[in-house]
Amino acid sequence: MKELTIENLQDIIVRTLNHIDRRLTGHGERVAYGTLLMLKEDPRFSYIETCKIIWTILLHDIGIFHNMANVEGLLKNERASAFLHAHYGSFFLKYLSPYPEYAPIVYYHHSSREDVESACMSEKMKWACKYMQALDAADLYCVSHPEAKSDQLLGFLSRLSAKRYDKRAVDIIMGLVRKYQIPQNLILENVHRELLQYLKKMHVTEEEKAALLQTLVSFIDFRSHYTALHCAIMVHVSDMLGGLCGLDEETRAALHIGATLHDLGKIAIPVEILESPGKLAGKNWETMKSHVSLTEEILRGRVPDNVLHIAIRHHETLNGTGYPLGLNADSLDLPARIVAVADIVSALSEERSYKSAFPLDEVLQILWDMADSGRISPEVVRILDDNKEEIYEAAREKGRKTSEMYDKIYREYALSVQKYVEDKPSK
Repeated sequence: MKELTIENLQDIIVRTLNHIDRRLTGHGERVAYGTLLMLKEDPRFSYIETCKIIWTILLHDIGIFHNMANVEGLLKNERASAFLHAHYGSFFLKYLSPYPEYAPIVYYHHSSREDVESACMSEKMKWACKYMQALDAADLYCVSHPEAKSDQLLGFLSRLSAKRYDKRAVDIIMGLVRKYQIPQNLILENVHRELLQYLKKMHVTEEEKAALLQTLVSFIDFRSHYTALHCAIMVHVSDMLGGLCGLDEETRAALHIGATLHDLGKIAIPVEILESPGKLAGKNWETMKSHVSLTEEILRGRVPDNVLHIAIRHHETLNGTGYPLGLNADSLDLPARIVAVADIVSALSEERSYKSAFPLDEVLQILWDMADSGRISPEVVRILDDNKEEIYEAAREKGRKTSEMYDKIYREYALSVQKYVEDKPSK
């Protein structure tokens, strides 16, 4: 991950998350920034711990993407909708984030003050959570009332229930509103810059950067059991083919990152289009194709050009019939040809709601037909064919492990929902 700086990683994560719903653009950064202002003044929190909490809060609303219907409920401050996305997001971060110890902050960020106080967390973690609860409510009020001035936000904060929100946290936030004349003087560009300046001093290992990136990619894929497998299999096959094709270490690293990022733009594609059982046409097909352009929009200027080209050229073909640019063989180097083949292998070897996984012989026949028609590289297909059992079994094994992780997250989430439903009448 040396090709990816902390600055660029934060940019990629934020720019991607901002495409979940335009109304929530900047929400995660603003809540993270407000939390940062508080944690910096609290000697109980070290610099490293503060950074890890901020990274976690930047991702605190990824659970919304699991069910976009929750957005309306969230903006209306409906507790059930807020509960669902908070709990799903926390289980996701528990298993896929590099900082799982802070997932409880996400779990409780829409719970009551009483729930936080009775939670199995340290006192300082409870305080961070209570502070974030009130910050989150304040920013969602501003999102729902875009013309609101400081006095209106102060009025909203003063009306927050002491049963649900900690009065000390609310009072501190009201002080910030008065001092900085929030929201009219809260400029997102400044928030982004100050967060970046704070986080860039943190030593983030290559493993942590890879995990943060994988967390971002996985939450897009994990919308359904079927899409959950795609990127994991595609990246694994790309890595194997890169080695078998003799790419040097630096190029293999670029191939891995480009393959990992190749479907970021699918954050804007409705799941019913991604899971469509028939061939897409018309407006739906144009919508599907747009994911490549959006991936480019998110990544351009934030990754090296060779990584960008790998990420956005997996649907181009050697004969110029692909999309979005209709490039031909002259513009498609070996890494681009590898990810194109790996993407097809992944699509064919995955189970979907409307199909079973293709057996190996059929996968190879389809690939050779595409190579013979001039669409994909016959050299890459030949290397795949020569190592077919090893690659195909590795792809299926990667799919099985990803499926197990998906099931584990959903089991815990389902149990959490069940408990919420059972406890609700007594509250």
